[in-house]
Amino acid sequence: MINSTWSRCLNSQLAPKERHAVLYFIEQGLMPKTGKRHEWVVSQDANNPLATTFQDFDWADEVLHARIGRDWYVADMPDARKAIDYGDECWAKVLVGWGEFKKQGLTEHRNWWPDLYRTWCENTGRKPDARALAFCETYEGKRPDLKTLPAST
Repeated sequence: MINSTWSRCLNSQLAPKERHAVLYFIEQGLMPKTGKRHEWVVSQDANNPLATTFQDFDWADEVLHARIGRDWYVADMPDARKAIDYGDECWAKVLVGWGEFKKQGLTEHRNWWPDLYRTWCENTGRKPDARALAFCETYEGKRPDLKTLPAST
């Protein structure tokens, strides 16, 4: 499967400071109670030690990124609010041309989730949940934070 990722677009369409601004903006969005901490709590509540370990490392990784962003990026901005706003503005500049990428052979841009989920169900002896199989979010017309993009096809 070939996928042209969003990070490719981020790195090819923005200047270095703009990329850092976007990453800082995203990291800040992962820190609220419904973010990485919540994912860690859910894995603990599910009594899944492996998932809890994964989430613990993921959360620690995000905390480190946010700290680096504060030390390097925010220190170069007038204040933290302006740093977040600038990251949001820069993110809005990233246009993901899925249709053109597909024509160029850079992505299949297909929904890989049902195949992965079915395989997991087969390997664990579970019956697939129809709601999970129906999941198909491509972010073609919006950012991952669900804001609409100005042009993305």
